[in-house]
Amino acid sequence: MASGDSAVFSWLERRQRTAWKRDLKGMRALCSRLGDPQKSMRCVHVAGTNGKGTFCALLSAALRESGYPTGLYISPHLMDMRERIQVGGEPVSKAAFAAALRAVRKEEHEPLGFFEILTAAAFLHFRRAGVEAAVIETGLGGRLDATNILEDPVLCVVSSIGFDHIPQLGNTLEEIAREKAGIFKPGVPVLCGEAAPGSMRVLREHARVQGCPFRIARARLSPVSTDWSTGSQVLSDARRRSWTLALPGAKAAANASLALEAADILRARGLDLPSEALGRAFASIRWPGRFQILDVGAFLPEHRGRLLVLDGAHNPPAMEAFLQTWNASPYSLKRATFIVGMLSDKDHSVMLRRLAPSAKETILARPDSPRALEPEAAAAELVGGGGRVLGSARSAQEALRLWLKKGARIGVVCGSFYLVGGVLKSLRGRKS
Repeated sequence: MASGDSAVFSWLERRQRTAWKRDLKGMRALCSRLGDPQKSMRCVHVAGTNGKGTFCALLSAALRESGYPTGLYISPHLMDMRERIQVGGEPVSKAAFAAALRAVRKEEHEPLGFFEILTAAAFLHFRRAGVEAAVIETGLGGRLDATNILEDPVLCVVSSIGFDHIPQLGNTLEEIAREKAGIFKPGVPVLCGEAAPGSMRVLREHARVQGCPFRIARARLSPVSTDWSTGSQVLSDARRRSWTLALPGAKAAANASLALEAADILRARGLDLPSEALGRAFASIRWPGRFQILDVGAFLPEHRGRLLVLDGAHNPPAMEAFLQTWNASPYSLKRATFIVGMLSDKDHSVMLRRLAPSAKETILARPDSPRALEPEAAAAELVGGGGRVLGSARSAQEALRLWLKKGARIGVVCGSFYLVGGVLKSLRGRKS
């Protein structure tokens, strides 16, 4: 790595300590000086509490399979920050990432936050790479999110409404829905997934005021069977066509249904997404950390036959979705050791109480984040709910070692994408 690259990466890392911005003035000014790269492509703008990352991955894969040079911007990452900025399904290279960051740094006339810098770098890289269609995931909320400098997206999507980031977004589902609806733009079609009646009314009213065609996703794909060894399922639509989805669980099926709805709207907006391309995208999708089933023997031959199930499950709705899939799987009927780590600014009490009946044997781990919940703080709530603590660890690597030494043949990692990413990095490191 060139010394200049190292310096600009360190500059970005330091910006992670900056506070969340309450307006978009600085972001708009920065992108204006960069030549407004976000205007050079057709964008699908996606907000939502949960499911938006999976939906974005599915839709971007469908656009790519349809022949479009496609960009994908997501958060958070699991192992490498470059995962957040992808073209053609591949993370941005270190050289291209550094080049985009240097250009952003040169035009930054006032200190901006980590996510603003990263978003500007993503748009700039997409333009340089010749991206024609991009799927852009919001980082937090919508109205004040750095991605909301998009003025004319081809489609706006809200995947779901639930409780998360309450200090920033509000104490009620209706307040949270208002923040998500902040991405709606005049006349641009809106597609909405799961939402309670009150929050759906808020979304519908915001769309009406903006003159947006409004569509609520309907369940189009029904589960037929699941192959738990590969983590894939077969779905059926109203015309009795079969679709293979390389992700298990009802929530993954709902996100695939949402992607089919989005494809319908995009066709009417001039983007050609054949059903065959969607089928290829669904069958080949690789989306780590979302009920991901790993054979540990592929990394550590001496532990052949041991399985890990990894799921970010970082807020109460995500934990409910994970447990729904877990309880439907054959693994829930066997002895399993849970590796659990959470962030202190999440609703960890609710998540731990809900997880406790399933987590009969648990290793509490500290995710690699300054916002990490200490294992000792989680222990009382877990035990109070009926869980049992096998041990605690100060890192994902230590937790993995403890599981391999003392745990069941099936391991489950959940509670934080930081923890899941740490375990994946540790496995890769041990393989090398």
